[in-house]
Amino acid sequence: MSNYPLPPPPPPPSSITLQQNKHPQTTIITKTTASELICDSNNNNNNSYGTNNENKNNNSSPTLIHYQPHLTFSTSGECIWANQYPEIQKACYLRRVCQYARPKELRVQNVASILQVGPTCGLTALSMLFEGSPSTTTLLELAIGKGYSNNGEMFSARQLADLLAIGLQENCHLVEYKPVTHTLQEGNLDSPENVANLRQGSIFLVPYDPDRDHTPCLNQGHKAHWALVVGYLIDQYDEYYVFARHGKTKNMALWSLRDLAHSNANLFEFCQPSGHPEGVFVLPEGGIGGRNGLRNKFIVIENYKAKEEIVL
Repeated sequence: MSNYPLPPPPPPPSSITLQQNKHPQTTIITKTTASELICDSNNNNNNSYGTNNENKNNNSSPTLIHYQPHLTFSTSGECIWANQYPEIQKACYLRRVCQYARPKELRVQNVASILQVGPTCGLTALSMLFEGSPSTTTLLELAIGKGYSNNGEMFSARQLADLLAIGLQENCHLVEYKPVTHTLQEGNLDSPENVANLRQGSIFLVPYDPDRDHTPCLNQGHKAHWALVVGYLIDQYDEYYVFARHGKTKNMALWSLRDLAHSNANLFEFCQPSGHPEGVFVLPEGGIGGRNGLRNKFIVIENYKAKEEIVL
């Protein structure tokens, strides 16, 4: 017999198959060893509509684009209940929500992302709602003309609601069976009334304080940011989470509703942005924590229907 150990057997081949599911524009990727999930890429030109390239070449409506894979990571069999919806699967996997159990309830208005340019988070979130038309640039011109903004900042929920009303007048295509309505609300975001609105399919425009990873935090309003809440999830422990879009990433976010509510209630004071040390920003009377500001305020949009709605 030889004194040398036998070499280890070769690893089994890993076959990858692509299959088209019943939902258009969605590709499911499955592996025999572990499922893989599409990560976001940094290509800003092809993976979203809006921002710098909106309506440059023609006046046709923007197209909802599902971006192509550039990076992958293994979910190791987690969140497999969302295999048909890669963005939802990724959001849940990253937040460690419903890793091994299907949610009790889930409802998402699948609004496409638009990346913001400059401090235009509120206007960008509003443009997402309108499917890129009016564009962020058009809304910025309108906000400047009304004296609401100098650089794209929107530190008054009341003024953003005013721009929303103007946009709704010019976007009758959003109306399906009932007129799209909106209400400026004040109080606790996670109240039973607001939870009921979420479960009925309402969309919320919510200001909050983002942490470094854009999750809600308590920073006194120093980095106030706007997000478009497009859906909710109730996990196996009856905890409420919300799905959100905002202008700093193409990824769909998943946050605790309680954390977002606390952050919304913590918007007390403006802080000069480090990226705009000489910028002059428009603040409402009383500041962002006042009655015309952002604290404890959000906009509820009812009867809106996205091109794709996901209900589990």
